[in-house]
Amino acid sequence: MLTRYRITSLLAAISYALITWGQEVTFSGTQPVMYINTENNTPITSKEEYLQATYYLDPMGCEGIDALGSADNQLALEIRGRGNWTWNGFDKKPYRIKFASKTAIMGMNKSKHFALMANADDELSGLRNAVGYQLARMLDMPWTPTAKPVEVVLNGEYIGLYFLTETIRVDSDRVNIVEQADNETDPNAITGGWLVEIDNYDTDPHVRITEGNGERIIFTYKTPEELSAEQENFLREQMTAIDAAIYAEDKNSTTWEEYIDLDLLARFYIVQEILDNAESFHGSCYMYRDMGNEQKWKFGPVWDFGNTFRRDNGLFIYENPPYGQTWIAEIAKFPRFEEKVKEIWLSLREANFDDIYSFIDNYVTTYEAAIQADDRRWPDYGSMNVTKDGTTMKNNIRERTDFLAQHWGDAEKKPSQTSYTAYFDPQGTDWEEIYAYSWVYNNTTTILLDDWPGRRINRTTLIDGVEYYTISFDPGCILDNPMIIFNDGHSGVGEHQTEDLPLHNNGMYNINGFIGTHLATVTPIYNKRELIVDNRTIRYNGHITLYNMQGFAVVHGEGAITAPSAGIYIVAYNNTATKLSIP
Repeated sequence: MLTRYRITSLLAAISYALITWGQEVTFSGTQPVMYINTENNTPITSKEEYLQATYYLDPMGCEGIDALGSADNQLALEIRGRGNWTWNGFDKKPYRIKFASKTAIMGMNKSKHFALMANADDELSGLRNAVGYQLARMLDMPWTPTAKPVEVVLNGEYIGLYFLTETIRVDSDRVNIVEQADNETDPNAITGGWLVEIDNYDTDPHVRITEGNGERIIFTYKTPEELSAEQENFLREQMTAIDAAIYAEDKNSTTWEEYIDLDLLARFYIVQEILDNAESFHGSCYMYRDMGNEQKWKFGPVWDFGNTFRRDNGLFIYENPPYGQTWIAEIAKFPRFEEKVKEIWLSLREANFDDIYSFIDNYVTTYEAAIQADDRRWPDYGSMNVTKDGTTMKNNIRERTDFLAQHWGDAEKKPSQTSYTAYFDPQGTDWEEIYAYSWVYNNTTTILLDDWPGRRINRTTLIDGVEYYTISFDPGCILDNPMIIFNDGHSGVGEHQTEDLPLHNNGMYNINGFIGTHLATVTPIYNKRELIVDNRTIRYNGHITLYNMQGFAVVHGEGAITAPSAGIYIVAYNNTATKLSIP
């Protein structure tokens, strides 16, 4: 419901937009606005030196947000640049701010220290970081930064939509460990607390070692900020010992677990895998350790998902990484790590994983106008089609989790009412790459996947011995007469693409069109009168195909087949699909 204050704020935003129409773009009026004025309007050009400034926050009627200061009573803060690539590579700059005193801004815990994240490196409407942080919360990481949207006016100029973000630092409300003193020498005190980053820049104060594979590892220390010789030796010796334990020949060894918290590492890793964050163990990868000889190093908090979903799917993050990945490829060889990952993964999938799709929908609805205003200010970095970006992010996650489920297993789930899966058999073509282009026409054309030629398909499913290219996506609603075209990246019916084809959920297609429905994914028909199940042996007078719960055929034959292991399967026979529990 619009309050009087909300209506007044909206009218003010509209008036301001009308005054500046034809001259400059301005904020949307749908999110809080932070006004920052540096001393003498001095430009912010340094990442090292803070400038003196003042600010005030106008909530613009947003529920639960309190005003701070006013135009006539501005509050003190300091501001400087932040980031590496994001600072040097984009005109829209990120900033570090420090309030004069601890402040509970926009409902966040009191602190002096925050960042204004520009998200200029995220053309998916800023969803990469938002989703990454939300997944970390869903996986019960001890602390994950909170990020709140705020539109910023700097020295009288609208500079776009930013996310006011809690910075990673040692604090009772953030990384809650002992804050170790600089230049400490006491042998007991130097055991913690430590906050370090596995970094990809060697310009910050750091300790370096050589990884077991010959690559260098840079550990930038955040707390403490200045090291005594004793502290430097402790940090180097710890990291060297961890590296040696990880690269031990015996992968049943648990020595590395004496140094690293296995459970937290698995949770941290799962977040990175869901988003295919191929830079995750290369930079912006934090570890911390509390004081005490018995304490372990813990991975986290998560930070910086700007490089998620930037490559073809179908690989783990440590396979052919574009930047290198510290330790994780070797850790993945330990059976106990794999078991822990699968345990946490299945727990997540059984519980509330689909909540991430609702989170994305809510993000799109809530921030769409502000994201579009940001795009008018920064057309090279933003997005006007926020709804499409939300759909793209959901489809990326679905494809990624399908891939992970093939390796880690999956909880039994009912298919989403609005999701679609389609299978394409490329036999009869000489296509080297397969794309799917999908749309629905209802007075106007709405593209469901990417613009022509659509989305490249990297996942395959084996059905009755035939390898089908498989794509899954969720447009977020029930569609009326959706369509699909399979193609090789070029136009031309017959040679390079199929005709326009009706999109059927679980539909199977080839170059000539629709050929049927994948039985393993249709609603089971519970008719077992003609089927005999004896432990793991399944008998039927005819052809039988056994599928796992991911829709992959695991065994087929005439008369009798044997399930490879206990579990939940779908058996297809006599044009019937039935779910079976094999003991």
